[in-house]
Amino acid sequence: MTQVISHRAFEPGTTGWTIDDLEDPEILWRWSEGRYELVEGVLTKMTPQGFENIDPLQRLRRMIERHVDAANLDGEFYPEVDVLLNSGRVVRPDALFLTAKQHREQKRISHERGLPQRRYHPVYIAPTLIVESVSIGHEDHDRVTKRRWYAEFGVPHYWLLTEHEHSLICLVLDGKQYKQETGGSELDRLTTTAFPGLTIDLSKLWE
Repeated sequence: MTQVISHRAFEPGTTGWTIDDLEDPEILWRWSEGRYELVEGVLTKMTPQGFENIDPLQRLRRMIERHVDAANLDGEFYPEVDVLLNSGRVVRPDALFLTAKQHREQKRISHERGLPQRRYHPVYIAPTLIVESVSIGHEDHDRVTKRRWYAEFGVPHYWLLTEHEHSLICLVLDGKQYKQETGGSELDRLTTTAFPGLTIDLSKLWE
């Protein structure tokens, strides 16, 4: 792949950005040093992830990973990796889950695009699950905008984990839109088709 040098100023809030701009080594370096997304072509700086939001997400991830291992399922969680939705939408979910088959497909696409192994690789495929940890003041970005984007991209399961409400909402793709499969707060216990046989004890997320 030919390396692109865009010579653009890396300024959040500016428009006209695409995934191709990340072929510029200087732009990619600036991008990698912070938490950024491309929102309809706008270079957007994400809010810092507070410590209070990290613990519930980590506990949820470990709960699922233990279940996956015990049930001899396959797949891995990946925290804060970029997902290419289209040329002007590059998002960085708090966590996503890829099956072994999806991981192989990701590798195949990267190879077909001629990308060297150590170059920047966003996720090109729809993961089985995306989890967003909802921050105060930025609820609409996760609950409205990303809900629509992930549905359009074909992500089967989208979960919204909200620490300040002690809640977890599990959405499942139904046609071209999400419907709520399950949800709860505080001490509720949830089951989901994303991981059959798993019971999510919410009380363990807020310890």
